[in-house]
This record gives sequence, structure tokens and C-alpha cells, in this order.
Amino acid sequence: MKSQGFLMGIRRFVKREDGLVTVEWVALTAGMVIAAVAIGFTVMNNTKKAASAVGGGISTAVTSKYTNF
Repeated sequence: MKSQGFLMGIRRFVKREDGLVTVEWVALTAGMVIAAVAIGFTVMNNTKKAASAVGGGISTAVTSKYTNF
């Protein structure tokens, strides 16, 4: 008896457009979050490499400038 009520609830959920719209928004939001994480990871990795190169250059310049005093 309870399983029939459960199945009726699922059928009602599938037939109503509100449920479908909710599922679409959840899927869209999940896709946007995944894309944002992927973009953030890519930017962070590339920025770290470039920042290390710039930091190394600055360190070398400062060391060579101020060690000859």
C-alpha cells in the first residue's frame, strides 16, 4: 500500500513541470559549479608557474643588486 503511494508521488512529480524545472536548475547549477572549479584550478596552476618565474627574477635582481655593497 505504501509503495503505491510512493509510486503515485513519483508519477505526480514527473508529470508536474515544477519538478522538471527544479531538476533542470539543479543540473545547470551543478554544471556551472564544475566549470568554475575547473577554470579556477587551471588559472591557479598557470598563475603559480608565472608567479614563481617572476618571483625568481625579482629575487635574483635584488640579490645581485644588494650583495655588492
